[in-house]
Amino acid sequence: MSETQLVAIVNITPDSFSDGGQAFSPLAALKAIEGHIEAGAHVVDVGAESTRPGAESLAWEEEWNRLEPVAMHLAGAVQGRAIISVDTRHANTVRSILPYGISWVNDVSGFSDPDMVDAVAGSDCRLVVMHSLTVPANQAVVMEEGCDVVAEVMDFAQRRIAALWAMGVGRERIIFDPGVGFGKTAEQSVALIKGISAFRALGVPLLVGHSRKSFLTAWGGVRDRDLATLEVSRYLISQAVEYLRVHDVAEHVPLLKV
Repeated sequence: MSETQLVAIVNITPDSFSDGGQAFSPLAALKAIEGHIEAGAHVVDVGAESTRPGAESLAWEEEWNRLEPVAMHLAGAVQGRAIISVDTRHANTVRSILPYGISWVNDVSGFSDPDMVDAVAGSDCRLVVMHSLTVPANQAVVMEEGCDVVAEVMDFAQRRIAALWAMGVGRERIIFDPGVGFGKTAEQSVALIKGISAFRALGVPLLVGHSRKSFLTAWGGVRDRDLATLEVSRYLISQAVEYLRVHDVAEHVPLLKV
């Protein structure tokens, strides 16, 4: 059986690109979380700010207003059954939610804000460090055409890990996400997937969030993003990627048993 684990996406947002509005109310969010855990999710990643292309940035207060009603029930409902992750780039949101049993902080801005590092300093949370050029994603801002995208993202990861270590965050707490679809063309995202094994040199677990993203339609004229997601997941599992961040947990579970 594969050692890859599934990270379920729960967006408490009205405007996320794939599932916006589906889990926007606290009751719907808790139902979605329960469903993902029953389906076999190892980690539940809860976020309240959309980072899709064109999304508007959210003040941390509004983000917390969306998260708090769900957070109040998370520790008791999920305790011992799955890891709870919060997807946020706001330090005050981290400080507010840590008492509710959060084990991961997933920052799409790669913990570039020292205040984010300070927010997790007194905890034992793991840090998911993602590469991105803009947050929210901006399709007009991408890496230079013709660049060695694997080498450039690797350089970013090495510098961020070194910077975090200097701020007191040990390598054992870090998970790296190369940021497929964030500041990359479709071809560059495909190159990151194909070259994922190169990131083993970092010495930290890897997380890939490719689920239902637009770059998937660049593969051989594929139009069904769910089917394309599963095919990419199959490849990433074969490369022993530790974590896959996906929308459809139930469809992925059989892949882990092969």
